[in-house]
Amino acid sequence: MTSRERYRRAVTFTGPDRVPVMHRTIPGAFRSHGGKLETLYGRYPSDVLLSPTTRAWFAFKRGVAESSGVLKGAVDEWGCVWNSLNDDYLGQVFGHPLDDWEKWPDFKVPEPSVGIAGVQEMVEAVKADRHEHYSLIEVGTLWHRTNWLRGFENSLVDVIEDRPEMYRLRDRITDFLLKRVEILFRHREHIDGILVNDDWGTQETLMIRPEYWRKVYKPAYAKIVAAIKDLGCFAHLHTDGVTDAIMEDLIEIGFDELNPQMSCMDIESVGRRFGGRVCFRADMDRQHVLPFGTPADVTALVERLYAAFGAKSGGYIGYGQINTDVPLENAEAMLVAFSRLTHAASDRRRAR
Repeated sequence: MTSRERYRRAVTFTGPDRVPVMHRTIPGAFRSHGGKLETLYGRYPSDVLLSPTTRAWFAFKRGVAESSGVLKGAVDEWGCVWNSLNDDYLGQVFGHPLDDWEKWPDFKVPEPSVGIAGVQEMVEAVKADRHEHYSLIEVGTLWHRTNWLRGFENSLVDVIEDRPEMYRLRDRITDFLLKRVEILFRHREHIDGILVNDDWGTQETLMIRPEYWRKVYKPAYAKIVAAIKDLGCFAHLHTDGVTDAIMEDLIEIGFDELNPQMSCMDIESVGRRFGGRVCFRADMDRQHVLPFGTPADVTALVERLYAAFGAKSGGYIGYGQINTDVPLENAEAMLVAFSRLTHAASDRRRAR
């Protein structure tokens, strides 16, 4: 079974031979661990084809996010002004071009084709790979971009006040993302999944009330998912924080895979409610267990996640982010634990 087939079978609950694995590495981890991390990845390879330049999923190139070193006052294609300490993190927006709605008449959305070099990189990589690995590409973000343009506090106030400008901005960003999906149509034979990358939760609850999310943002995501499905691709969503309040909605509108931050939610409860209904690329705990736990703690967490989401015929992707603070032995424990997760073993465990 190829890596591509394995991943697709996990997403569709059609019986992969084992749990697929996706690598996720912060650049500093390669500097910290050097060739030892590369050797480890060689022993436990990713089933997802990764960008040769970023070592992550493919994406439209983003000037600020792809920069290296310290950023001070860097302006992205939307006019947002960024600062960052180093290239291990995305950074923070300090200049919001729409911090006042009086600026709306002069606001211009960039061309959706900006960063098209990232798409070309994906096409060439998939061709060289003969499409034996799963291909995933990100089209952008809706809620994050709203925050970056308006400022986080302004974005929350807009929701409470039900500002008409908020809906116009939502639609502008949504149209931008839809046009990017259209761009990918001509390359659809090289794409398995399309990712929208947002964070909707704090460490305690959803950033806005679920009823507001359903009114304002659910329709936009539904349009994006429908467009992705029209391409014959799987729809993926990354969203950190406590987001179980909207998981039913995300399943309803058709997302095939969710990548939530499971460490701040009740894993077993989420598994009982949603396991077997959507594929989970369930993030390992990168705040506590991966950096500060023991290898035994890491293995135990993998087994908990698999028990919650790894249905007999699929539904779970082995995934954990390796940062500079993750000991190499914990990274190895995670990958070893992933490699042992076969669905035959799952069936035997359930039969006992």
